[in-house]
Amino acid sequence: MPQLAPNSSAPKLSGSTSITVSFPAPGTIAVHGQEMFGDPDTPVCRAFLRRVFLVPEIRGATIKAAPACCAELHFDTKRHAAKEVLWKVADCLAEEDAVPAEGEAAPVFAPMITARDRHGVVHYHRFGKRVTGWQVVSDQTGSIRLKNPVLYRKNNLCQAIERELMSVLGVDRYKTHSLRCTVQIDYDPRRLSQANLIEILDSALETAEHQEELDKLDLDLTICTLSIPLAATAQFAVPALLPVSAAVFAYTSIPCFQGAYEHLLKEKRIGCDFLDSIVVLGCLGTLQILPGAVLAWCLSFGRLLVKKTEDNSKKMLLNAFGKQPRYVWLVKDGVEIEVSMDKVQKGDIVAVHTGDTVPVDGHIVEGMAMIDQHALTGESTPAEKGVGDRVFASTIMVAGKIFVSVEQSGSETASSKISQILNDTAGYKLSSQNKGERLADQAAVPTLVVGGIAMATIGPGGAVAALNSDLGTGIRMAAPLALLSSLALCAQKGILVKDGRALELMSKIDTVLFDKTGTLTRECPEVGRIITADGFAEKEVLMYAAAAEQKFHHPIALAILNKAEEWGIGLPATDETQYKVGYGIDVGVNGHRIRVGSPRFMEMEGIALTQEIKEGLDAAHLEGFTMVMVAIGDRIGGALELRAAVRPEVKEIVAGLRARGVKHLAIISGDHEAPTRKLAEELGMDRYFAQVLPADKADYVDKLQQEGRTVCFVGDGINDSIALKKANVSISLRGATSIATDTAHIVFLEQGLGKLCELRDISRELERNIARSWAMIIAPNVACVLGVFTLGFGVAASVFTNNVAALAALANGLLPMRKVALLEAERRHQLELELKRAGCANVDPTGIHEAGTAAEAVDAAAEIDEADDGGRSALAA
Repeated sequence: MPQLAPNSSAPKLSGSTSITVSFPAPGTIAVHGQEMFGDPDTPVCRAFLRRVFLVPEIRGATIKAAPACCAELHFDTKRHAAKEVLWKVADCLAEEDAVPAEGEAAPVFAPMITARDRHGVVHYHRFGKRVTGWQVVSDQTGSIRLKNPVLYRKNNLCQAIERELMSVLGVDRYKTHSLRCTVQIDYDPRRLSQANLIEILDSALETAEHQEELDKLDLDLTICTLSIPLAATAQFAVPALLPVSAAVFAYTSIPCFQGAYEHLLKEKRIGCDFLDSIVVLGCLGTLQILPGAVLAWCLSFGRLLVKKTEDNSKKMLLNAFGKQPRYVWLVKDGVEIEVSMDKVQKGDIVAVHTGDTVPVDGHIVEGMAMIDQHALTGESTPAEKGVGDRVFASTIMVAGKIFVSVEQSGSETASSKISQILNDTAGYKLSSQNKGERLADQAAVPTLVVGGIAMATIGPGGAVAALNSDLGTGIRMAAPLALLSSLALCAQKGILVKDGRALELMSKIDTVLFDKTGTLTRECPEVGRIITADGFAEKEVLMYAAAAEQKFHHPIALAILNKAEEWGIGLPATDETQYKVGYGIDVGVNGHRIRVGSPRFMEMEGIALTQEIKEGLDAAHLEGFTMVMVAIGDRIGGALELRAAVRPEVKEIVAGLRARGVKHLAIISGDHEAPTRKLAEELGMDRYFAQVLPADKADYVDKLQQEGRTVCFVGDGINDSIALKKANVSISLRGATSIATDTAHIVFLEQGLGKLCELRDISRELERNIARSWAMIIAPNVACVLGVFTLGFGVAASVFTNNVAALAALANGLLPMRKVALLEAERRHQLELELKRAGCANVDPTGIHEAGTAAEAVDAAAEIDEADDGGRSALAA
């Protein structure tokens, strides 16, 4: 027990290390000791921290090295008295083998490097079972803001965090700020907990490179802002300040001279920076410092605005694709424990449950399941998977439960490699100088000519005023800003634009060529013919099949259930005691044993197919359809033909494209002539190409282009990649093959064509936005030039007119961001409603539950009630 010092109320703790205690502020206990806290990295300091955080009342600790040599322990004064907490700390330090209190777990410490600020002070905070450098600043449903002083002026650490969050399944939005030392994360609480997020952030900081030097502060806009009142004072009140003001103005104009050097000497072109440099020299030469300072401020503000919008747009684009789970259920000694992905090694066994995203590449060692691989392989229907079959990361478990032996995890999985390809291509074919720079360059030479005329007729003042009324400065910022804002709007709407030029060109498209299979047809098939056997009726066969499938939500089940609903068939209850899922479904219905599955499943069950079923099966294969067998008792009762269904939105899309000025619509397919012609007539297409070999699709794109058409190709298959490259604009659907999504200029992140008309609208609005910016810039600047020659306008009038016009154009370029903000607010509101419905309260807080056999897991998955099924459906979505 500690002893009190003779002349102080602060106790001195006994032991091998000399320490004293004080109370510098309410809720703070300061422990002083040179040997213990002179270097926070010493074992004795770490041991001290491990012990004091065994006291539940301690919420945080601040370790200050020499010369302070102290640790400040923080607690809640509203709930605990200082001396009460102090004695508990003293007891913990005095015990030889201190252990956590009953029911408490020993805290896990983040490395000190993730919690040490630039002054060497370590800031630790308790968060659940973790002691971390992150402090919660604000916390709302699905959104958290965290602060860590280690980020101060360390952009490389912020970038490391952003790279980590970019690929995390469940993270919707994120934003880092190195000066405020904060990270703002919008996330899905159904997939990630706050503790998960903090562990991810600690991991990112631990593996990042920590540099001693701080980043240089970007004070360009700040200095430009301060230079305006300085210039005004010098111009109108204190002329003695003119040299200082001129020097500050010249300093703020350095980016103009750098840009002029790049354009003139390296790129061999006259750009806006060259004109701006002449104007700067003219302002300095005529001592028009105030107009020059205003010019420098407007240019700096424009550069900052474009950079910020570009960064945000990149994040939205890269954040929209390639998410992967970060936590898995690792099986150890028959127990499933939730661990982070980086702890999983080759050969480990992980459990995957109904509704989960498969976290690794591997093969099944136990269990059976239906897995939706559409997002990775392009398969339109879930695949039956059993022992020995391979599974891939980022695919979705539709039904069942499996145990997977890990072959590849993390960045080595097929899904992760595809995501990396997308990150590389999306980062960044967009050249923000595309249209704006071209337009600005076109205006540069005429402006020089006008300036030369003014120099000859009016003098230097008029020449500077005329040159400053250039048309390029505003448009070279407004055009890329409009493009970036439009890209952000596309990302918010679920459209990944990988090349900004494609978005610009989309408004000029006059021909759309659709690949038929997987593009015009949807992933969920429809029931066609119903073939019966042994005297069973069609309705009877459909009723038994639908009853067996009623607990599932994969495409085949939905097709059968939709057909039963269309025919008005009521579904009888199933005998839960006989419910089994494997290569097919085995269930009791109305006293009969019903088995539904593939022909292979019937063969495994020893059920022979009748002649009419075999003939129907052969006919279906010739037409590219599949058949689902239905056994009633021990004999085959019938078969359901599943055929590709035209996407419900296609007719509306065709009409919408025609209304938006697309003149020619065509289908290309490898299918036979008859079904392709029938679909083309049904949809009102202008042309179709049937029985086209994969390698020849690009030739048909070239053929249309030779007819003078600007072609947009929409496809989703591996055999479409050459055609996607050949087209002026290429679009792929989410769930397409990886090569298609890699090659296409644009990827729709929702399955279906519903975004095609919206994409056309955004592209046309982008064109109108740039035209509007042009008008905003041309009209006042032309008027100003006329004023220079007729009304004697000077540099001040020119700077005012030019920069007001430029700022108005910049504001116009940002208009799409208003729609982005509205959509984001709507998304947040929808998420809150979904979270309230789902409850998010049925997560095992310990992260541990018993692992049963595969058969038990499949039975349990089949018995999920409606509420839980709703939550898992939301997870799968």
